[in-house]
Amino acid sequence: MVKHTEEATSSWITETATKVKAAKGSDYVELDQGLLTVDQIDALLNCLPLELITIDKDDRYVYCNNEIPKKMLLSPRWPEKLGQTLSEVHKKASMPHVQEIMDYAKTGKTYKLIKPSADEYMVASFKNMTDKNEQYAGVTEWIVDLLPIINWYLKQTGQKLIPDENKKATDVDSGASMQA
Repeated sequence: MVKHTEEATSSWITETATKVKAAKGSDYVELDQGLLTVDQIDALLNCLPLELITIDKDDRYVYCNNEIPKKMLLSPRWPEKLGQTLSEVHKKASMPHVQEIMDYAKTGKTYKLIKPSADEYMVASFKNMTDKNEQYAGVTEWIVDLLPIINWYLKQTGQKLIPDENKKATDVDSGASMQA
């Protein structure tokens, strides 16, 4: 089960950043393949055409970019929830499913949730992160609306999507898939 920690509050991020003297603003961060300022990293992550969420190794919600409007999120999260554990962010009734996703993602495989509708095709993917020593470091989630990409492709190529009568039930009909 997801661990609950008493220290989880919405101010956890600010307090921890102060405690560890976290880099900020124009401070440089040395990365595996480059050197960027914190401001550049923020700009990079916020310009991605997807929502990006990070859950740390203690199942704490520690990062999100603000790309996807709240009304489009599969499971609404917002910066005020940063620092809280998954059990604090999610409703109690949804925790068994959240735990299932986390357990699956921790295996190194990618878990996918799909939320289609007439005007969007949202896909949420969950995958574990490891450090340089291959130790578990948390789970990252990215959510993207594929419909604008599909529509752009169809317009560029002059193609159309048509139903496949031979196709068996899809995730849309049967639920989320778990893929390696």
